[in-house]
Amino acid sequence: DWHGGSAAFDEIHILPIDDEGTAQIAFESGDLDYTRVPLGSVKNLKASAPENSTLEEYPSLFYVWVGMNVENEQLSNVNLRKAIQHAIDVPSIMQASYFGAAQPSTGIIAPGLVGHRDSSLVAPEMNIAKAKEYLAAAGMEGGVTVTLDVLNKAANVTTAQVIQATCAQVGITVEVNLHESGAFWSLGDASAGERYKDIQLILNRFSMAPDPSYATAWFVTSQKGIWNWERYSDAEFDKLEAAAKAETDNAKRAEMYIKMQDLMEESGAYRFLTHEATPVIFNNSITPAFRPDGLPLFRYFASA
Repeated sequence: DWHGGSAAFDEIHILPIDDEGTAQIAFESGDLDYTRVPLGSVKNLKASAPENSTLEEYPSLFYVWVGMNVENEQLSNVNLRKAIQHAIDVPSIMQASYFGAAQPSTGIIAPGLVGHRDSSLVAPEMNIAKAKEYLAAAGMEGGVTVTLDVLNKAANVTTAQVIQATCAQVGITVEVNLHESGAFWSLGDASAGERYKDIQLILNRFSMAPDPSYATAWFVTSQKGIWNWERYSDAEFDKLEAAAKAETDNAKRAEMYIKMQDLMEESGAYRFLTHEATPVIFNNSITPAFRPDGLPLFRYFASA
């Protein structure tokens, strides 16, 4: 009884692969028809792409940040959190982890969206003097050791190494804990036990839709132990987050979302890094369809 024509494909198989480098290898071996690729591969792929393939580049709505667990005994010290904020050099991460193909972010809301901030409160460059000043105010001028939990993929590992190196310059030793996907995504889940209390620093990456509420919804108090792994709680943030969803004036909404990101940064619990970029590659035997941020719309994929 269906009169809408034949489907483009009998089946589409979607294979979850966390690491873009691994996905690129699978594409080059013929196991995939489409995938994201690492930003570090873009230059080489432009110069010499696999036969019968196309590389395209898109902006990204992902946001990447270092979060700090405010309820951890050690990280409950706001001056330590602010010292870490100033000890992380974001431009170095952009070069080492993203090969200059991504830019530092000013918050969790990407450029072009309602509520994007023109600049962050903490400059992207590390500030050794301020970091040492905050470390002294925390009573830790003799040095301190903290842990950083990271999903085990190439860009994240490199980012963690850069953070280790720059923090060491101010007396902060960072011990990196690498996790595979299943273990990482349950780290902050309070229903899985009390190990969330041991989290100190987390390198994290979320995706979103174009409306800014998709970025801020995860940092309200009610999300503690679910997706709010920093266990951040601010009554003003919660009030603004609820009000912004109901506001129809985009200028007023923008002010609310900018203020929310200010509050996050002022807490010391967040060091915003980047929105990345989205390079994708596909076999010319298919005609893919993408959102403006490069994510696939599989329902519109077709044969070439």
